[in-house]
Amino acid sequence: MEVVMKRTSKIFTALFGAMLFFASAQTAIAAEQPTNPILGVESSSLAKFGGREGVHNWVESLFYYIMLDNRINHIFKEFGNVERQVFLNTQLETMVLGGPNEYQGASMSAAHADLGITMTEFNAVVEAAYNACERNVIAYHSCNQLINALAPFTKDIVTR
Repeated sequence: MEVVMKRTSKIFTALFGAMLFFASAQTAIAAEQPTNPILGVESSSLAKFGGREGVHNWVESLFYYIMLDNRINHIFKEFGNVERQVFLNTQLETMVLGGPNEYQGASMSAAHADLGITMTEFNAVVEAAYNACERNVIAYHSCNQLINALAPFTKDIVTR
């Protein structure tokens, strides 16, 4: 069980760092059509998050926990507009879960290039993501699917 939890935590860490730090800039990639869910993300995942509104609520909770965490809140206070990040992360997570691709933020590497994010800070964001899932009564399995889908962006986010 502990091994599974550690493995899941690593996956979640990777996913959430990706989502969290994704939102900073303005490259427009817009479309009205729903996207195909990412490999490993069930087609019903967006519904399990409560649709777009549920994703928005989850992202708001994510930033609530981030701003409470002194290990990472300084990054967002210094570099981020939290309201804009909630907006962009809602677009991103909705797309990742199979909703329409309306994401207007920068690429992961461009958004995080100058932030000097450490793995410890990245993991703190993942912890906030789990807390947001619990707060919004989103099944652990569904949260893991989202985190797993964003995990490949870890190398673009953690730069120190």
